[in-house]
Amino acid sequence: MAGQYIGRPVFDSLRHGFKMASMPRHRLLLGPVCALVVVAAAAAPLARAAADQPVPAATVVVRLPITGTRDTQVKAAILRQLDGLRSQAPKRGVLVLEFRQTDDDSALPTDFGRAFELARFLGADRLDGVKTVAFLPDGVRGHAVLAALACEEIVMPADGLFGPANAEEPAIDDAMRAAYAQVAARRQTVPAALAVALLDPAAKVLRVATDGGERLVEARELDRVKREAAVLAVDEVGPAPLVLTGRRARELGLVRLLAATPAELARGLGVDERSLAALVAADGGWNAVQVGLAGPITADAVARAKRGIDEAVGGGANFVCLRIDSPGGDPEQSLVLATFLAGLDPARVRTVAYVPREARADAALVALACDELAIAPTAVLGGEGAATIDGRRSEALAVAWREGVAKRRGRSWSLPVALVAPGIVVHRAVQPASGRTEYFSDDELLPRDDRDSWQLGDDVGVGPIELSGRGAETLGLATHVIDGFPALAAAYGLPGDVALKEPGWADRLLDALASPGVAWLLLLIGGAGLYIEMHTPGIGLGGFVAMVAFIVYFWSQYLHGTSGWLEVMLFLAGIFCLAAEIFVLPGFGVLGLGGGLLVIASLVLASQSFVLPTNDYQIRQLQWSLLGILAAAAGVAVVATLVRRWLPRAPGLRHVLLEPPADAADDEPLPELMGRAGVATTRLVPAGKARIDGRLLDVTTDGQLVEPGEAVRVVDVRGRRIVVRPAADGTGAR
Repeated sequence: MAGQYIGRPVFDSLRHGFKMASMPRHRLLLGPVCALVVVAAAAAPLARAAADQPVPAATVVVRLPITGTRDTQVKAAILRQLDGLRSQAPKRGVLVLEFRQTDDDSALPTDFGRAFELARFLGADRLDGVKTVAFLPDGVRGHAVLAALACEEIVMPADGLFGPANAEEPAIDDAMRAAYAQVAARRQTVPAALAVALLDPAAKVLRVATDGGERLVEARELDRVKREAAVLAVDEVGPAPLVLTGRRARELGLVRLLAATPAELARGLGVDERSLAALVAADGGWNAVQVGLAGPITADAVARAKRGIDEAVGGGANFVCLRIDSPGGDPEQSLVLATFLAGLDPARVRTVAYVPREARADAALVALACDELAIAPTAVLGGEGAATIDGRRSEALAVAWREGVAKRRGRSWSLPVALVAPGIVVHRAVQPASGRTEYFSDDELLPRDDRDSWQLGDDVGVGPIELSGRGAETLGLATHVIDGFPALAAAYGLPGDVALKEPGWADRLLDALASPGVAWLLLLIGGAGLYIEMHTPGIGLGGFVAMVAFIVYFWSQYLHGTSGWLEVMLFLAGIFCLAAEIFVLPGFGVLGLGGGLLVIASLVLASQSFVLPTNDYQIRQLQWSLLGILAAAAGVAVVATLVRRWLPRAPGLRHVLLEPPADAADDEPLPELMGRAGVATTRLVPAGKARIDGRLLDVTTDGQLVEPGEAVRVVDVRGRRIVVRPAADGTGAR
């Protein structure tokens, strides 16, 4: 449309100008002039539209000191921003590098090799399409000065200090001098002589005023300057190594803009302050909120997290901290949440995943779908988890992540998928031309057009790869390794009190009920209630308590994503078999044993998200489930002993549990008791006490209810088990 708008007037005007070639000279000029006027008029709206577009800008934090793999992390963060900064051509994007000292490493020196590699990267041709700005709100010293010199512009407060570069390494050699001179010559932010003087105590820099302007040169170059121009004045800049305030650096031409806050920086650079998202925090501009994602990944958990984020963003939050503490569970649902996070507008909200303890298996995909990852040093990222992922599921995960989150984020897909999927081999790859480090699988590297420019190094591992917080930082996956949320708040400049976006009291109650401690307590209460019910007539308090406890247990586990109808049906079937064994077919054994196993299986399955363990993590979870049930059973035994001893004598509760007669029972029944008659001394429901041949014995019926004082007759003796029937039935011995 623009070409059609401009082309037709230009063509007509030029044709009209050629027709006037035979006219007088003053009239001959009218044709080209008219053509230029038309072009200018047509191009003006387009120029105004381009001028109205905001300058694209982004911020990358350079954590000081530059040691370990922090230079690699900065490179990776910069590369993720490049496409966005170049998307609004012809405007040149602004990349701000904020140099920020970390309190935990304040005593460590910046490594010269790491700083030089970062400086070379900042001076590479691939960054020519953006303007790099070093923002030094607290000044900079040590070899971090070298990285700042590699930027096109340096911004700092008026009273901030720049240098000395040798503050942390007094031993200076020729390689260091050459590196500072090389970086300064490449960017020409500062003269090479001044750059070396920031490092070398032996350097001597002169400020020479000539008829052609001022120059900063080494003392040995003064004679050459005198031959090239008339020298008006010479002043020594020193002493070396230089330590320059912002004002002094501006006088020397090292600094053009003085700024102490993000707002001043944004105004000076002519960019929207909101685009410098990482710097808004310095002025308290974050409206932050936490959203929790705990326990197994399920459809309900994902829906709750999405709803919480939507409500937070709709309420004006521009910083969402997704607090993840999950063993994974459902890879498909994790991909749903990861795709949702990757689709959020980065200009509107920044998402940071915070992992204090674990984000195992597919939960790692959710964490890596956020803009940044903050993780505790000993936390677990990836590896085996609650989800079982086979080969076919692994391929589907790789395709979904590659075509979804990785494409939107502009990131390599191999390493995130290898944290979850088995069998994926990840290699460390270095691109010598740019100094860039990435992690590729063969399936990702071979289709790339630039595959020949990458040099493969050691293998990172074979999926599923489990990383600690430190390991995630080494591989460039984690932006911050922090101990606790206060450290995260300090790293991003968040306000002290960040609200935790929770779905409500009902969900908090659900999480509490589904916790292992409360779940085991419910099992203990339910088992104790069943014991009391079996020793009381009819359906009483014990049965009611047991019913409520087991209903709450299965309901909480169902809503938590680890229980379903299978577990409930297994539990009911087990209870039915036990009841049949006790009341209908006493002494048969098969129903009792099978019913007990069904009850145990239902309780175990309800406490975990898998049926049979397929990896080490699931085996450990199964062990914890069995241990919990064993602890609950031991607790029931203790409670049963206490209840049997104290409850019948407790005021107001003595009728809840039957009290045995004062005289003790004989524990050794004799075979000759077969067919003998006696009297029930307690209610038989179906078990109880009866006096037979002058002995007080433990007896049971075959399901019939016998009242105290009613005549009974022994119909079967099996070891220590004595089965009786009411004598009124007229049934004799068998």
